[in-house]
Amino acid sequence: MNTARKETDPLRLVDCFLVDNLPVNLYDGGRMAKRAKIPPSVAEQALVRLMRVGDRLWRASDERFGRWGLTDNHYNALRILNGAGEPISQAQIGRQMLSSRANVTKLIDLLESRRLVRRLSCEDRRVNLVELTDEGVKFIEETAADVIGFATETIKPLTREEQKTLFNLLGKLLGE
Repeated sequence: MNTARKETDPLRLVDCFLVDNLPVNLYDGGRMAKRAKIPPSVAEQALVRLMRVGDRLWRASDERFGRWGLTDNHYNALRILNGAGEPISQAQIGRQMLSSRANVTKLIDLLESRRLVRRLSCEDRRVNLVELTDEGVKFIEETAADVIGFATETIKPLTREEQKTLFNLLGKLLGE
């Protein structure tokens, strides 16, 4: 390995190594690296905080639904079907979930293999209607208290009024 000492460099680079014929400098921490000046933005700070909360919730929900061998998207599809009260198309499920058709197909495949949903034949073979099975209804009934308890515990630091405000503000961001 070729090593050369650089003592006159203003960034106080200690050593310069050649890696794949390219110089790699080691910084000894004596001076702050250059930084761009970014004006403070409450909007950006709020968005970053919202993304951090979303990431934390995503990980916690992955853990929760993983206990049942599902993801939050699987459970969401079950809840959409339950709320519809009648068979609906995979495309409609995808629109409500904001998911691609291929992703919905994979979700429904797993739910069908677990006998939580059933695909129905249609005259128009391009359309797949999906409905909850009795096992799917039972699964939702058995897990709803746990899912609602998780939501209640997660949002517990907010008062009931703050929860309503948050709900309305998030709806506004979603254009609902």
